[in-house]
Amino acid sequence: MLTIRLIGHEHFYPLCDVARLFTGVIPRVDGDTIRVDVPSEAVIESRLSEGKALTSVVEGFPELVGELRAVRKQEDLPSSRECKRQLYVLLSRAYGKEFPWGALTGIRPTQVAREVDRAEDLMRIYGVREDKAKLAFATMRGEDDVLADSDPESLHVYIGIPFCPTRCAYCSFVAQEAPRKTKLLPSYAEAVLRELDLVLPKIRKPIETLYIGGGTPTVLDDELFTEFIRGVFSHPEFSSLREVTVEAGRPDTITEKKLAALREAGVTRICINPQTLSDATLLRVGRKHTAEDFLRKFELARSMGFSVINTDLIAGLPGESAEEFCDSLSQLIGLGPENITVHSLSKKRRADLSREEVLREQEEELGKMEQMLSFSSRVLSEAGYAPYYLYKQKDTLGGHENVGYQKDGTSCIYNVAMMSDQRSVLSFGAGGMSKRVFLQEESHQVRIERCPCIKDAIQYIENVEKMAEKKVLFFQTEGK
Repeated sequence: MLTIRLIGHEHFYPLCDVARLFTGVIPRVDGDTIRVDVPSEAVIESRLSEGKALTSVVEGFPELVGELRAVRKQEDLPSSRECKRQLYVLLSRAYGKEFPWGALTGIRPTQVAREVDRAEDLMRIYGVREDKAKLAFATMRGEDDVLADSDPESLHVYIGIPFCPTRCAYCSFVAQEAPRKTKLLPSYAEAVLRELDLVLPKIRKPIETLYIGGGTPTVLDDELFTEFIRGVFSHPEFSSLREVTVEAGRPDTITEKKLAALREAGVTRICINPQTLSDATLLRVGRKHTAEDFLRKFELARSMGFSVINTDLIAGLPGESAEEFCDSLSQLIGLGPENITVHSLSKKRRADLSREEVLREQEEELGKMEQMLSFSSRVLSEAGYAPYYLYKQKDTLGGHENVGYQKDGTSCIYNVAMMSDQRSVLSFGAGGMSKRVFLQEESHQVRIERCPCIKDAIQYIENVEKMAEKKVLFFQTEGK
């Protein structure tokens, strides 16, 4: 058991993130103590007194017993981040392991990049690896270019269709398999349109972008999809949008009629996501389409006038070699999509593995992941793509990231608005998270308030009026 005692503070979440990064086990909080179920016995104290943090080993890790003092020099980090940073340094020494993003375990590294002057500062203060520090700064510049051209007072709307034709083996999102819920789809589409009817006329802020995502929105059949898209765009609030994006997602759900419905509505930006162009891998992860299916649907979309197409790849899919991943990316670049998003697979590790087994499992896969992501960064840059948004997820092998790349100024405004936490988002549909962002001009900081929606699709359908009322109140009430 790894035990971390918190003295003088309650920064449980950041310290849990660090412990989880090194052990692969989800910690549990017990009073003022974090407990991690690993075979080795060790006790660590994280102490905060008069604004000064000190992390030390009390028991176990014999080579590290004593105080671990973190020298701040001129930095004045928030106490939560300083406690996390010190625990990261201690565990890094104890486990003989470093991670590419160092002590930056949060979702949005670019937010921290904005607080320092140079990439070298991320390396020195947080232990971020050089290539990742440079990636954070390059992406931050891409985000800032998009934000500079976006109205801070505008809204960005998300409509979620949390259904897929099948569930991919690696998926951790709230999504349901449509074949099991076929009868539910018309009622769900009707409920979303009802929510739009109830909310949009009462929202006073201008709407800048619309993103229809999932799940897989194109899982709806041709007739229902066409009816749904027409219903969405019947709202005058969507008459002067700067950007509309629709996730066509799975190639096996795309038809000419659905693409025609989108073009009729004026949509020119869509996502078609193969995740890999290896048929063996596609079969292994439960995607019921082939690489050839993707290529045909991509060409069909292009021929019908979709001028901005995003394609996703996932690095680290089960059983896939670095060579297969690199070949998939090379093929995608050859097709010339305007946006390419490279995801790092999130690994769900077993709690019954020993620390040695966890580390050995990581080492076996980490080399491949490094090859894949290094290749991505290099060849995408050579092909004229630049990173414009970046986020991280828990349990990603090696603590790696997901990066959206664009070329020729085709950044997705919605992605930046949502991922940067710099713009307000109004979400419709089950599982959506609306948020209001309050920019603090004097301090250049932001304050965020959130409004979640019911995750279960059936409960959402039954309570759509309540959800609509909740969101109207949320956006009409002055921020606290």
